[in-house]
Amino acid sequence: MSNKYLALIRRNIGAILEYRASTLIWILSSVTPLVMLAVWSSLAESGPVAGYSQADFASYFLLLALVRQMTNVWVAWELDAEIRYGGLATKLLHPLNPLHEYVAENLADKVVRAIFLAPFILLALALFPMIHYDLTAQNILLTIAAVVAAWVMLFFSQCVFGLLSFWVSSAMTLHEVWYAFAMLFGGMLAPLDLFPPQVAQVARGLPFRYMLSFPVEILLGRVTPEDLLAGYVVSAFWIVVFVVLYRGLWHLGLKQFGAFGA
Repeated sequence: MSNKYLALIRRNIGAILEYRASTLIWILSSVTPLVMLAVWSSLAESGPVAGYSQADFASYFLLLALVRQMTNVWVAWELDAEIRYGGLATKLLHPLNPLHEYVAENLADKVVRAIFLAPFILLALALFPMIHYDLTAQNILLTIAAVVAAWVMLFFSQCVFGLLSFWVSSAMTLHEVWYAFAMLFGGMLAPLDLFPPQVAQVARGLPFRYMLSFPVEILLGRVTPEDLLAGYVVSAFWIVVFVVLYRGLWHLGLKQFGAFGA
């Protein structure tokens, strides 16, 4: 199985590199964290906002942009198109479950993104010398684990929305509504520390924080040991929820797909 994954990843890296210009544009198009950095930095010119200085905002949003790039997933749109236009039928003829192909495509994308992003990371370090992180070995490992968990949550949550296309034609509209909540409660527009306490408490029980801002908070040193443990527990809970939903929708959808094909 590992050799098959490596072969799929190599094939998809080649396919992505063939379109390196569009890949670069795609990466640069994710500018929302940079826009919010400009907004919050201007607000913090006269002094810290809820404990965040300009340097804190720069550290937060620059790392947020990196985490977003390394956890970005598009499988919802891919599943939606392949279900509605028949491409899934071809993939079902392959010896591997299509899920493995989607995983390999996404892992290949992360390799390419890491290569493209390296010079931009160096540029950001040069342009923003005030940025600071709690770069202990423990924090780095905890952040990496949180990023992996975020990617798994995003991947399977998108699988769920993509599989809804077996039954509804507006699955992507539903996903856009979901994404709007993710931007708000995932820390894309502002750190959750800036939210009213009651709203922030609700956000800590939803999956969105753990899909994006949680790894950033860890590396900034803004997570207490209790919140860290709770964060991993909530992440594990939502991963299980999305995996169970995916498996259920996949089996039900294939039955409907097969009946329709018959």
